[in-house]
Amino acid sequence: MEYSIIKQMTWIKHKRPSVISFALVFALASFSFTAQAGKITSIPSASGADGFGGWNLDNVEIVLNGTQGVVGDILNSWFDELTGAYNFATDSDFTYTANIDDAAGTVMGITLAKDWPAGEPAGIKIVNDDAGVKPPKPANCIMATSYLADHFLDSTDPQQVTCSGPFQSHKRYKLAMLPTSVDGMGVEGIDLVFNVEAEAGVRDYRIFQKINNWTDGRLEGFLVQVGVGIGTDFQTASDAGISLDDLNISVPGEIWSEEQLAIFSAGLFGPLDKHTGSIGFFDPEQRAGFLIDEYGSTALTDTLTATRTLGSNYAEVPAGASNQFGPWVAKNMLPYGVFFDDDGNPETDAQLLAWYGFNPTLQALGWMGGAATDFAEITATEIETMGANLAFTMDVIDDLVNLGLNYVITVGDVTSFPGSTFTLRVIPTKDTSGAPDPPYVGHTPEPELTFTSSDADVMLDLAGTFLIGAPLTARVGDADLNLDPFAIESVDIEIATSTGLSGTLTLVEQGKNRGVFAAILPDEYSNVVVSTTVSMAYIDTDTGTATNVTKTSLTTATAEPPDTGTGTGSSGCSCSYSPDGSVDPLLPALVVAGLVYLGWRSKRNDVE
Repeated sequence: MEYSIIKQMTWIKHKRPSVISFALVFALASFSFTAQAGKITSIPSASGADGFGGWNLDNVEIVLNGTQGVVGDILNSWFDELTGAYNFATDSDFTYTANIDDAAGTVMGITLAKDWPAGEPAGIKIVNDDAGVKPPKPANCIMATSYLADHFLDSTDPQQVTCSGPFQSHKRYKLAMLPTSVDGMGVEGIDLVFNVEAEAGVRDYRIFQKINNWTDGRLEGFLVQVGVGIGTDFQTASDAGISLDDLNISVPGEIWSEEQLAIFSAGLFGPLDKHTGSIGFFDPEQRAGFLIDEYGSTALTDTLTATRTLGSNYAEVPAGASNQFGPWVAKNMLPYGVFFDDDGNPETDAQLLAWYGFNPTLQALGWMGGAATDFAEITATEIETMGANLAFTMDVIDDLVNLGLNYVITVGDVTSFPGSTFTLRVIPTKDTSGAPDPPYVGHTPEPELTFTSSDADVMLDLAGTFLIGAPLTARVGDADLNLDPFAIESVDIEIATSTGLSGTLTLVEQGKNRGVFAAILPDEYSNVVVSTTVSMAYIDTDTGTATNVTKTSLTTATAEPPDTGTGTGSSGCSCSYSPDGSVDPLLPALVVAGLVYLGWRSKRNDVE
């Protein structure tokens, strides 16, 4: 395979920090695959990233957010499926999706992975021969197109995550299963197709994947199959006459235990986890998820079947709240939670402190804690206190629909693969129990977590000083900015350093109707010399008196970690220690004393 690359890296002025847009022109001299199977193809993309070419995009549309098209305006959003070249428009928020159809035009699922700069389109890559993998895990994998922390695409030395990458380095891509995959109107399942090329012998590929219930209805399990074809033409390997020695799927007992194959987040369900140091928020004893029927079998197969649950209290939380969640809930059935930004960075995972559901003690809907507090009521006054603190947000607990899967696909020297491809099909199994929606569905939490004061509060990261190179976060709380309770809004502030750097930063509302806005400062504001002062300024408009007041907050760079003792920061925060002895400068004493840390971070699944 020969090709030439003309690569142009274009810097675009944008209100988000540290933004790079790739404008890549790619000319192919040839692009072909051999007729025999052996390994999944993996070549560099136009951006130079390894792992491209293996995911066949014939039934996939990669959509980058922003104004579309390349003709006459190279700064628009586009993706080249032949080369992997891409560009985000100036109005893009740097998100992207991959729409997977059934070869007849019906979109069955959406593949999601980390957005730019933590990851890049298309979202799935192939890794062959990762020397860092420890046996018996395979040295090959199908995984997300993620980059290592501190080495994202907006850094000077981007580095991709590989099969052997660190724990929780975003190796898993998400496959969102849509209503069309369970509607009974024909094809039911989502087909991911992979290109293969000639090689002697056999390769095992570990799949780093989550499957997300976006079907709008409950599920009772799922199937995962390998075969050939797409949509109505799909056949399992055995039905297509392919030897299972050359294409099969398995869940090896020497790699995983039975409770590691199809699981929800350990931070939500399960005993103390050695990786996260947390126990399950809802169930501290038993993991939640599904058993795989084929586990422990020595017979080769092209199908994995999951219909039996692991036995946690996923369905009924707390005890006596019949059908609180019930069978596997869908995205439109998620409960709300209150989260605390424990690291001062709104773009990382936050900790769950409270949730809204049916409380059997009160026999009513309400806010409550988790298992660590015996699901104790959290009063309206406590929620209002959290609402006044800029480090708290309210959002749905989305990992209740996200199932992390562990399995292996084996690819042998197969000459009968049509078109030198094979297909991985995921089929959600529709629930037949007749269980109603959870009791909280359709009810807005009362009270909502909102910033209610027209007297604005501003906060620039931690108390007083910050470690050079650490991310800096600007926050504003102002009820006057919350004009539309059903929309995510934004506000501009001024930022500056004592060494002469200055600019405008756009802060984004931290949830609909929140009234709190936040954003990370560009890296150049934290990569400064010792004693540099960084400041933010927000003009608080008093609509009643027409008097504008400039609210400011500042912090000073230090080469030493900030003081871990109790203190008061620029926001007036009373800093407190968490139960493990570490300091959380933004966490009110109220929360530490009354709720303690409950261990789960939003948007995190602990199965790598």
